[in-house]
Amino acid sequence: MLELVLLLTVIWIAEYYLFKKNEIPKISDFKIDLGELRELVDTQKNRLPVRLNSLIVAEGEIPDWIVVAGGAPCSYPISFTSFQVVYDDKTVIIECPFDKVLYDKFCKYRFLGIKGKHFDEKKYEVMRRAMLEAEYIVATHEHWDHVGGIAQSLNVSEIMKKTVLTTEQVHSRTIKAAGFPQGTFDDYKPLKYDQYHVLAPGIVLIKAPGHSVGSQMIFVRLRHGEEFLFIGDVGWNMVNIERLSNHSRIGMLLRYEDGGQLGHQIRWLHENIYDNPEEEIHLITSHDPSQIEDYTRTGVIGEKFE
Repeated sequence: MLELVLLLTVIWIAEYYLFKKNEIPKISDFKIDLGELRELVDTQKNRLPVRLNSLIVAEGEIPDWIVVAGGAPCSYPISFTSFQVVYDDKTVIIECPFDKVLYDKFCKYRFLGIKGKHFDEKKYEVMRRAMLEAEYIVATHEHWDHVGGIAQSLNVSEIMKKTVLTTEQVHSRTIKAAGFPQGTFDDYKPLKYDQYHVLAPGIVLIKAPGHSVGSQMIFVRLRHGEEFLFIGDVGWNMVNIERLSNHSRIGMLLRYEDGGQLGHQIRWLHENIYDNPEEEIHLITSHDPSQIEDYTRTGVIGEKFE
């Protein structure tokens, strides 16, 4: 009887630790200087991008126990989205979801909790062509669902010439799942920067490790003043930022996340942008379809590439 009680106690403690409890710090040590970001973007308005478009390549669902510690009433819908920053004379692509091969490999059988529901071949082809025409291609981090479209492209050699990956992303162990061809990085020179890096007029990269060692946020300012902050997978869903809810520890273990860094980032985003009436920056998570739907419905971003 005592052995059974001890076993149940251990199970309860493990469940509580891995699935339910993952606190957000009261004070964040993660800092973004918004004033400095705005100084870094080009002040010549005619050089700034004019609009932002989105393209949902695939959709599925992700269990509540991965998205938020403590769970939720049901699974969350998840989208795999690519974004196109449009200038007068060029484009920049942010995020390049996987092709059908990686979709079938990782989403068909609920790999690491993600269950695929639909892969859009036509939209993937649109993204592929847009990548060929873009001046730069960049990702918030190096996971297969963000760079798989680069790795699996039939034109990977050509695309890599315009792809900006950081040193941390290239040397991360998690980038292997994207399936880059052998030798892709032999002569590749990754980007190395300390805190901020101006990629193009109106686009600044911000170092933000946590979800992965190579994670970064991306600040975008359009010509007419609209501002966006791509936060990658700091929040699987906006619920993480809205409710100050960290990812579950079991989800972090499966994906080699740093829960402490994520917690500080979630706290900062909530207090300084989401819950700050003086800021009108649009936060963009990588996988929240309801957020993308709201943005496209209200005309904040476009719903197709051009």
